[in-house]
Amino acid sequence: MKILLTNDDGFDAPGIQMLKEQLDKVGEVFIVAPTHCMSAKSVSLTIGKPLHIKEEAKNVYSVDGFPADCVALAIEYFKVEKGIEFDLVVSGCNNGLNHSYDAIYSGTIGACLEALTYRKKAIAVSCKYNDFDTVKNNFDLMWDFITKNNLISNEYLLNINFPRGEVKSIQLAKEYYRKDDNYFTKTEEGYYAYRNMDDLSNAPKDSDCYLVEHGVISVVPLSKSYFSENLLSKLKI
Repeated sequence: MKILLTNDDGFDAPGIQMLKEQLDKVGEVFIVAPTHCMSAKSVSLTIGKPLHIKEEAKNVYSVDGFPADCVALAIEYFKVEKGIEFDLVVSGCNNGLNHSYDAIYSGTIGACLEALTYRKKAIAVSCKYNDFDTVKNNFDLMWDFITKNNLISNEYLLNINFPRGEVKSIQLAKEYYRKDDNYFTKTEEGYYAYRNMDDLSNAPKDSDCYLVEHGVISVVPLSKSYFSENLLSKLKI
């Protein structure tokens, strides 16, 4: 299996290095990730100027662009220059959770959405801040769950979030749209964005937010489109 590994924290971030070590057990891994941190860039693309890909080490490349750029360029570059087709795109491990509506902004998720555009199977992996050991210690549990249940697809991406510390189990979950209080504070330097987080005890027990707070790895399938058949049916006149 040929695996393209990317992220939004940078090609040399601790999370991507840890995840590569784990993915090495299941396939040949190629890192193609941003030169610098590109968090919260969603599916941003570079338009109207060239991208540059640089080999940093064996099978490790940096790109002076966004996470989605890395995926798009890597797929083309490796196909044309090296005759390699990727079987799977993995994004992460993000240093911080990407559950609830944070997935909208996430460059980690954005990379997977771009992979789906190229009809590639895609998985996003995130954990609580600086808790990469939980992912490392439970990688096999995650991999067995998603492969034995045939969950990996190029029709949707898997958004996987790890709890901190001891893992009780892993399960499919729905995304809970938190009701945070978002606001700005003015300083001499300008405006800073802040948020007061929703009380996650209010989240449904089968949601990503609730499960991660209760020691469960959440696996949420995310669509590659904002379009909803259910919503269209409700609105039809």
